[in-house]
Amino acid sequence: MSATDGRPVLAHVALLSPDIDRSLRFYRDGLGFTRTYGWRETATPEGEVVYRGRGVLVELGGGSYLEFLLGDPGAGTGPVHHIAVAVDDVDAAYARCLAAGGEPVVDGDWRGDPVSVHIKGDPRLPVRDAFVRGPSGEVVELYRPGGPIPVS
Repeated sequence: MSATDGRPVLAHVALLSPDIDRSLRFYRDGLGFTRTYGWRETATPEGEVVYRGRGVLVELGGGSYLEFLLGDPGAGTGPVHHIAVAVDDVDAAYARCLAAGGEPVVDGDWRGDPVSVHIKGDPRLPVRDAFVRGPSGEVVELYRPGGPIPVS
């Protein structure tokens, strides 16, 4: 998932959308991008749900995606939910980001530290990820899928 020289690469930008189907029509029919994967829940391998709600990936090409999450873009953050960066080693990248001044993104009981989850689409997609807040307040997901993004 990273560049051939080991550098991180952009994996996806996550946008909040109050109407995912309308967003899909715009990016698919208007711009020619392809819907590749959808889900309704993300959970740890033990079954603990860490995200419940509809999500869809739209392939932009070159291994980059737009991720649409159901939500209100006017709820304080605007439409951008987070930026995901594909890395070879999520745990090492997380430690480097914290050492460079990043802060963990706390969500309930989860501190944003590296965790392995399964995105419950068809098929399930195992992912290792973590979330940090950058110096301007932006949320960055450090992301490594356990396989290629499936087409569903």
